[in-house]
Amino acid sequence: MGPLYDAVGIGMRAYSRAAFRVRYVGPKAFRLRPGTLIAATHRKETDVPVIAPELYFRASLWKHRSERMHFAARDDMFLRGFFAGFPPEMSPRARRLLFPLSVGRFLPRVEVHPISSASTARLFELLDASPETPVADVIPARLLAPLRERGLADSARAEDALRGEYADLLWEPVSRGEGPEPFWRARAARATADFRELVGLMRAGHSLLVFPEGRPSPDGEIGPLRRGVDALVRRGKPERILPVTLAYDPLVRGRTEVVLVFAETVPPPHEGIENAVLERLKRNTALTAGQFVAHELSAGREPHPAAFAAELESARALGRPVDPALADPARRAAKLAEARTAAETKPDELPFLAREFESARS
Repeated sequence: MGPLYDAVGIGMRAYSRAAFRVRYVGPKAFRLRPGTLIAATHRKETDVPVIAPELYFRASLWKHRSERMHFAARDDMFLRGFFAGFPPEMSPRARRLLFPLSVGRFLPRVEVHPISSASTARLFELLDASPETPVADVIPARLLAPLRERGLADSARAEDALRGEYADLLWEPVSRGEGPEPFWRARAARATADFRELVGLMRAGHSLLVFPEGRPSPDGEIGPLRRGVDALVRRGKPERILPVTLAYDPLVRGRTEVVLVFAETVPPPHEGIENAVLERLKRNTALTAGQFVAHELSAGREPHPAAFAAELESARALGRPVDPALADPARRAAKLAEARTAAETKPDELPFLAREFESARS
């Protein structure tokens, strides 16, 4: 896994620095000690390329090869067509071009492990499991209609729908009860096997990066955590938990800013594991100017410098991280003004940021 693992780490650093302005809060350098469960908030699909290179370079994983982390990733990343299916906004032409691509066979070589759900899958998987079956016998009615509207023939078989022009629909979630029961029995067995693999990694002393929320937050809320976190800690028996949080701030000029926090490691709690991990993630989510401006505007107040200064002092008193750009009073005032101006042109960003502000304090 050496050269490919290194190439991915370096490539992710190049991408994250080109796409965002990343500010890091945490130890300048550290060793990623064996048996560390890295629990990260899940804010956007870009979280992995923001987090992974900081771990790679700050923990010198290019040198300490035996300490390299493993990743638990959504299982649909391993499917053909992933890059055409999951992005919410993509042209039909781009979907057709990307649909044949698959990186699934390469992911295990960089220590990426699938994590499946026994009760939810993608429509692609439902069809791929029964390629010769008529689509009407496999596809839920709510999804069959839009496929018909795009030209899928009445006589089509499941494999006929596995095409790039349908990729966005193929990535729609389906739930147990939709589709053949044998598919869901096999799905449950696979989910169990995936979970046992993660437990085995932890028991073998490896470090593992997981997103306990399971999916990017749809509305800014931090949490809730999926039930598997409790079982993973109890059965995997990690030595320590490293909370990692991200706070994206799009209320800026130019590239979105991200405050990435690596908090202090903590021993796994004996009781109330999910609540304890969630509390750590909330408490270590950094305060940003965008959050404050969105919160104030959502409450019907004009963001005021004095109120912002008081919020910063309150965060520091409680041990909460703060965007490093806000340390200097002059720069803080400029950031507040910048966020207020950007709020006028990016109103769709405000509900997410305001909810993130409130969730971190709940």
